Parts: sequence; structure tokens; C-alpha cells
Amino acid sequence: MNIPSDRRAPYAGAQSVAVPPTPPGTADESSSPRSGTVGPLALADERVHEALAAAQHAAHAAAAEVAYLLQRGLRLTSEPLYQATYTQALRTWWEQVGEQLSERNLEADHALRRVRSWARTYLTAEIGSTQPGTLFDHALAHASRAAARRFLTATGELLAEHATRHGDFSTSPSSPTGA
Repeated sequence: MNIPSDRRAPYAGAQSVAVPPTPPGTADESSSPRSGTVGPLALADERVHEALAAAQHAAHAAAAEVAYLLQRGLRLTSEPLYQATYTQALRTWWEQVGEQLSERNLEADHALRRVRSWARTYLTAEIGSTQPGTLFDHALAHASRAAARRFLTATGELLAEHATRHGDFSTSPSSPTGA
């Protein structure tokens, strides 16, 4: 394949966009100096915003890759199309969480649970089309379902982490409660 050397590689982490891991020894730990002012709800809110930013970046990068290929007249394969569709669908799920946080003023854990419910409904209760579709339609639906499953996995991990931290904060007599 004749690809110019200036071609940028697609965003490597786009397939596995999730909540960025919190390394040990960061400000999330209760032993840090910031922990007195940051409660478990603020940490969950911060992690949601990080995941939203990562999903938006991945979607932009995947779309830029497709645009690059089209502008250069290069062969457009299924991989960049799938990546663009997948990352856009994943971004949409995370943006719905962001909307719940900003427009409905929900707490992060409540917003996550609400959108997770919609994602589960999308995966399990979606009625199949009565019209025959093309292979392309099938591929788009597959990418969208994969993104919903990845969203459910990432948010499940985030909620489990939040529950663990919330339990840690609520059992410590010197820590802030529920703020």
C-alpha cells in the first residue's frame, strides 16, 4: 500500500476509550493533602469528565483519520470506518452522561446509572428492523452495540470504584460525608 510518510497513525487508544485509570499515590487517595476538600462525589464527577474528554478526543481522532484518507484519495477500508463509528457512538453515550450532569444537575453516580439504564435498554430491548439491511447497515449497528457494551463496562468499573471510595469515606470519622 502506498501511503505517504507524513500520514498520521490513527489514535491508538480509540478502541478502548474508558475511564482513565487512577494511578496509586495520586490526589484521589484519602492520605493526600487534597482529600480533605475532595469528596467521593467530586472524584466521580472528575472521572466522568475525564472519560468524556477521552471519548471526545478519540472520536475526533478517528474522524480525522477518515478525513485524511478521503482527502488524500487513499483507500478507505473498513477499519477506519468502524473506528469512527465506534468512537462516535461511545462519545454519544458519555455526552449523555455529561448532559445529565450539566442540564439535570444530577450527581455523577446518578447520571451514570441513568444512562447505563438507557444503554442496557438499547442492547436488550431494541426491536429488529423488518426491512432487510445491507452489510454496511449491519456493520454500523455492530459498532454501535460494541460501543454501548464498552460504555457499560467502563461505567460499571467507575461505579464500583465510586462505591468503594464512598464506603471508605463514610466509614472514616474524619472524612467529609457525601459532599
